[in-house]
Amino acid sequence: MTRIIAGEHRGRNLKVPDEGTRPTAERVREAIFSTLTSLDAIAEVFVLDLFAGSGALGLEALSRGASNCVFVETNKNAVSVINKNIEDLKVNAQVIDAKVETLLATNPGGTSNVPAQLVFLDPPYEIEIEKIVKILTKGLAHSWFSDDAIVVVETSKRNGDFVWPEGFESIREKSYGDTCVWYGQVCKK
Repeated sequence: MTRIIAGEHRGRNLKVPDEGTRPTAERVREAIFSTLTSLDAIAEVFVLDLFAGSGALGLEALSRGASNCVFVETNKNAVSVINKNIEDLKVNAQVIDAKVETLLATNPGGTSNVPAQLVFLDPPYEIEIEKIVKILTKGLAHSWFSDDAIVVVETSKRNGDFVWPEGFESIREKSYGDTCVWYGQVCKK
């Protein structure tokens, strides 16, 4: 069972897709949000949740005071589940049914509140580090991220070390079992 850990919707259960996604473990989410709280990176920010799955990361941020979230996901079942979670929690959010790498290669256009100040990038573990780097580079080049956005990347230890591309600086990294979480920030221009 996946639930909101803290904030306005603390303890509320979230629906999760039956298959095709890998929700971030509760203890990992708790650690991520502890770090983000210490960085003062949640309150009143616009969040971009890429490879959103159930939407647990973005919904947790909204519960803790983020102002808006855009979820990006292509799995039809997951898109439906995220929309149901948004409806149940009555939060300010929208879902974009698109491939992350394709979407971030375009300009944000009418997407509200872009550029994002907090970005979650939690792709399937089989996606290679090089592809994650390309996604971040495209997002930065097309103004999806603010000049000082905090970016949280979740990978598997099996994928090896993650190196931030040009335009980003590493803040910290932490491992939880097979999960590695990499915290970075867009370098101010």
